[in-house]
Amino acid sequence: MGPWGRMLWTLLSGPGGRRGGTQGRVFGSWPPHPPLPRLLNPTELVSHWTGVFEKRGIPEARESSEYIVAHVLGAKTFQSLQPALWTQPLTPQQLHCVQELCSRRLQRMPVQYILGEWDFRGLSLKMAPPVFIPRPETEELVEWVLEEMAQRPPLMEAQDGPWILEVGCGSGAISLGLLTQLPKSRVIAVDREEAATRLTCENAQRLQVQDRIWIVPLDVTSEGSWTHLLPWGPVDLVVSNPPYIFHQDMEQLAPEIRRREGRCLSTVWRGRDRKAETATVLRLHTSRAALTCAGGQGAEESLSGSSGVGQSSLLSGPSEVVRASSRPPGPKPITYATLPPSSQGLTATIYLFSYEDPVALDGGEEGMDVITSILTLAPQLLKDSGSVFLEVDPRHPELVSSWLQSRPDLHLSLAAVRRDFCGKPRFLHVQRSGPRCSCPADPRPEPQPA
Repeated sequence: MGPWGRMLWTLLSGPGGRRGGTQGRVFGSWPPHPPLPRLLNPTELVSHWTGVFEKRGIPEARESSEYIVAHVLGAKTFQSLQPALWTQPLTPQQLHCVQELCSRRLQRMPVQYILGEWDFRGLSLKMAPPVFIPRPETEELVEWVLEEMAQRPPLMEAQDGPWILEVGCGSGAISLGLLTQLPKSRVIAVDREEAATRLTCENAQRLQVQDRIWIVPLDVTSEGSWTHLLPWGPVDLVVSNPPYIFHQDMEQLAPEIRRREGRCLSTVWRGRDRKAETATVLRLHTSRAALTCAGGQGAEESLSGSSGVGQSSLLSGPSEVVRASSRPPGPKPITYATLPPSSQGLTATIYLFSYEDPVALDGGEEGMDVITSILTLAPQLLKDSGSVFLEVDPRHPELVSSWLQSRPDLHLSLAAVRRDFCGKPRFLHVQRSGPRCSCPADPRPEPQPA
């Protein structure tokens, strides 16, 4: 991805990518968008939605519009459309589709999720919430790994390629980027989230490399997790783009990716027995929230009845009333806030959801929770002189170096630090320099169908 592509990427998950950025005006009480007065051609439609996005504070307004219009017309970019189509009016069905997708962008849904796919180093990968969206910096991480592999001497047995472990595979971008460029390589991809392992599996099948990848549901921060990986060891490389955001920085992320707290301004329940029979499901521009209610004795009530009406609002924005059960289907709640009992003796609870899973971002107090787990795991699995490649926060090189010095028993050393396209120290190469813990000599398991 070139500099222009990297700059365009900021529209997909908010300015500043994973590191957050300036917040646009997100939570105003915007009126519904009126229907278009006539059929428009692609050029006019892009101009129309660019104006709407700019008025409502959506970052990279024109690029957002161009990607969506191009997608509806079957192209990846607006520039790749045939010139003859630029002035040809869209059909009513196409216009409706554009309006639906642009409405999602107005809710600050990242463009990758809106389109359902995105390119990573020329590979078309499926994207779906809440799985973490790969950033441009991660393409640079893959490029660095490939450069390092090209400089290494060929393996003794020509039929063997490198064995690579990716921790936190997400959509599979890193694993698949390496597999497609290293034809003899094999990858073990692990992630603790089922949605991530499922999406990696789908993308591996999409690229027809499912016979060279093992996808393992695993939380590397759990005690003894390395024992589950021993059958696949030893490996040549461990590669990861782990959660590395400092916990206190999470609330500074862009609206597309950060969660929001909310509280109820007022709750009015109609019903003589003082029990909630319906609930308000609040839809925000940046997150989805479900309001549930518990009875006076603390038991959560069913909220699917129809004889009463519950109304509520959030400090942070507009809402719409939708019938709902006590907890709606979909992504699991990220957080919740329990409110004081109302005058009717009811307690309201608001469950909040974000587009991207914050677990894939939040690295703990110093952003090091998963990083240290990976480095502790590495000596159990790496070959002699094996390497760990990590994408990290610019503050981490010094922290990681100090941590490694405090753990000489790991026999790991910080070999190199590489800067990203913005000039920030973003990537680490940690190398094994001591004896390797023994791994079983049994043949590795055969890959299961992805």
